Amino acid sequence: MSWFIWLLLGTGIVFAGLYYLFPARLVALVIGTMRRWGRLSAKSVVVDGITWPYLEGGPSDGEVVVLIHGFGGDKNNWPLYARHFTKRFRVIAPDLPGFGENVRNPEWHYGGTAQTERLHAFLMELGLDDIHLAGNSMGGFIGLNYALTHPGRLKSLTLINAAGVKSTNKSELELAIDEGKNLLVATSLDDFDRLLDFVMHKRIPSPKFMMQAMLEVQIRHREFLDQIFWAITDEALQEPLTKRLGEVSTPTLIIWGRHDRVIDVSCADVIAAGIPDNRLVILEDVGHVPMIESPSETAKHHIKLIESSRS
Repeated sequence: MSWFIWLLLGTGIVFAGLYYLFPARLVALVIGTMRRWGRLSAKSVVVDGITWPYLEGGPSDGEVVVLIHGFGGDKNNWPLYARHFTKRFRVIAPDLPGFGENVRNPEWHYGGTAQTERLHAFLMELGLDDIHLAGNSMGGFIGLNYALTHPGRLKSLTLINAAGVKSTNKSELELAIDEGKNLLVATSLDDFDRLLDFVMHKRIPSPKFMMQAMLEVQIRHREFLDQIFWAITDEALQEPLTKRLGEVSTPTLIIWGRHDRVIDVSCADVIAAGIPDNRLVILEDVGHVPMIESPSETAKHHIKLIESSRS
């Protein structure tokens, strides 16, 4: 993967000036390159009158792997991770409502329970059953909810630094939440740089024009993102899934970055102590987004779970 990351960095150096002339085209070029690298194509489906954009790749008759992004993320979080799957598995990575290119309806509730049922409707519309579901952070909260509410539809569950369960140690984000602060939104390029340092233990080189494009999305939807953040936070604090972990019957992989500042790594032990059929992997030198920081290592453990869960 490293040569590809440096290729993107080099592209940023060579073409940075073009961003000011053709910003949308340049960003689309980089995103398109990443998707091709992951062997993914953009698709969409209408679910209950709402258009869901998603990425799909791999053999149509392969086992289905569904990837759910975290807060502030979208389907484009997954191409470098998906490339480890798409030769063998059918990969689906949607934009959840409220994120990416999906609908942003301010009248909806965006807590884990509501988003779980929207995800279920999406999967039903695509006719997907017996899936391998994986989610990062907020996506892990939704995945855990899904395993509790629709257990018969899952072959495996992978929780990547998942939200929704109380840890024994408070993270930096949780301490900020106690003060009424949301550290997962940015208002300037310097602030966005701080945000990337916060979620990743070892930063992946990012062209400035890509950071600028991502920041513009955050600024454009700042109030809406803040609304979603507190809806998820309130639900996770008031109705954590900690006491229901014993009800999870799906074979589960719990994978965590040792240096997660968003959700403390102690949460991994809590989940492992609660779910009956699980395996726990702690990744060193990794923060909150292992599928981006260490895609090869994370995918290796994920694929091992898929192979072991075949009936």
